[in-house]
Amino acid sequence: MRKIFFAFLFFAHFSHAQTAPEPSHPVLKSALSRIAAFNEQERKLDLAAGFPLGLHGEAEAKKRHDFFLALDKEIRLIDTRQLDFTDQINAALLLYSFEDDISDFKYASYLNPILSEGGFHTNITGISSVRINTVKDADDYIAKLKDLPRYMEEHFQLMRKGLDLGIAQPYDVVKQFSNTYEVQIVANPEGSSFWRPFAKKPTGISDPEWQNILQKGRQAILSNAVVAYKNVKSFFENEYLAKAPKKPGAQFFPSGLAFYQERVKHFTTTDLGHDSIYNIGLKEVARIKLAMEEVKSQVGFQGDMKAFIQSLRTDPKFYPTSGEALLKEASFIAKKIDGKLPTLFGRLPRQPYGVEPVPTEIAPTYTAGRYSPAPIKSTRSGNYWVNLYNLPSRSLYTLEALTLHEAVPGHHLQMSLTQELENLPIFRRNLYVNAFGEGWGLYAESLGYEIGLYKDPYSRFGQLTYDMWRACRLVIDVGLHAKGWSRDQAVAYLADNTALSLHEVNTEINRYIAWPGQALAYKMGELKIKELRQRATSALGEKFDVRAFHDLLLSEGTLTLRLMEKLVDRYIETTK
Repeated sequence: MRKIFFAFLFFAHFSHAQTAPEPSHPVLKSALSRIAAFNEQERKLDLAAGFPLGLHGEAEAKKRHDFFLALDKEIRLIDTRQLDFTDQINAALLLYSFEDDISDFKYASYLNPILSEGGFHTNITGISSVRINTVKDADDYIAKLKDLPRYMEEHFQLMRKGLDLGIAQPYDVVKQFSNTYEVQIVANPEGSSFWRPFAKKPTGISDPEWQNILQKGRQAILSNAVVAYKNVKSFFENEYLAKAPKKPGAQFFPSGLAFYQERVKHFTTTDLGHDSIYNIGLKEVARIKLAMEEVKSQVGFQGDMKAFIQSLRTDPKFYPTSGEALLKEASFIAKKIDGKLPTLFGRLPRQPYGVEPVPTEIAPTYTAGRYSPAPIKSTRSGNYWVNLYNLPSRSLYTLEALTLHEAVPGHHLQMSLTQELENLPIFRRNLYVNAFGEGWGLYAESLGYEIGLYKDPYSRFGQLTYDMWRACRLVIDVGLHAKGWSRDQAVAYLADNTALSLHEVNTEINRYIAWPGQALAYKMGELKIKELRQRATSALGEKFDVRAFHDLLLSEGTLTLRLMEKLVDRYIETTK
């Protein structure tokens, strides 16, 4: 379930032209080979059974659990002290990558395949990104459209069991779900997002063949895709909402705090207990409050912090007048940052990125922005998505911080470089560790000061708001899932401590409720990166080079925080 909802796209299904290196240890090499064979066998079985969208039931969850648990046990028998540093990383990241499949079955998370932003029914729209070049491409795509009703029903069956067991999203999260399925219930097939592959005729298909394909495509959308989403609507509105829990929090799941602590460990890649993380959050909130007070005094605002935040939320000058204006401002900031990147990095990615709006069908419940990656060999670029829904909630004073995080030097730079690292096995180019990736994104926001951004005090307050937002997450996430906080309590805490719009506050709290532990990754990762930069600066003195330090952090792809610390310590010793 959690891999479906990952904030970012996994690229394991895309082929790479270059030969990828393999681990040197035979057990690690064998594990990668067996994983590839296992996934390919499952794909072939699904196709042979007439299910091109794959099977996602309890039997499949158990099969994956058993397979990855066996591999996990094999790798843990290795004496990692005898491995070279590269294979130490390979082993640790393989074990990390198994955690979701093992935990998914152990805690029955597969019975809860939705988040606040969507779920199985929104993620499957990604099949429409396919490009039709041949008649077979068209036939394969149409077969997937025809499989949509079966795919949805399979998830309904899981969720019915989840509701009975108390493993489900609460009513307040799901009640605003209608936009995620209503947009797919269309009268005209050409108005469906599933029509995209049919929008342009390929040169290699004759006109009569293409007309036949279009007819089949229209029929498949109306008779299968639209019907599937009508079934989704009926399921949520007539079944799920009536049984959805009223209280938020993983503590009310059957496995309760054991499940939550496992998620805390996974998303932070530390052994810290949730109470320790809660206390770190409280300290960070207090630290950032002082900096926010300084900015309020700098702009000469007469009133307390609550009044200052209210003025930021309501003054029209801080909000875009149109979606086009917001996209243009985001693009301008992104381009300005592009010109400064060589001062901070010795190596930059070859892949470009664009600035695009968040897709309409998910925008109402989506975050202010997100990075949408693309395979390195793709014919499209990565995209920095900017949310144009509810413009009065899209503050301009936070736009510099958002752009630094989602585009450059944040997720686009980090993820594109990872895909280009030809010294890594394929699985590491396609892996994403939240604590590293989101920690890097938050750290990237602070780099704005080093390249001349945040000159306007309101933009500086926007950066502090984003920093405070992530500090609040440490408190709120633990509060919701381990300390009995209500949704209203969480909303009030985030609204009182940040200048996020109230629309964003509410969508964010729903996200934390629906995705236990993930919100902890950002601040915990950022704190570790800043700690390691300070360690390297102190140890190396005049030898410290910020470009070399950043290149080092991104040289091994995504890492756990322990691995990142080992990498930096080795770098310090070598440089000294």
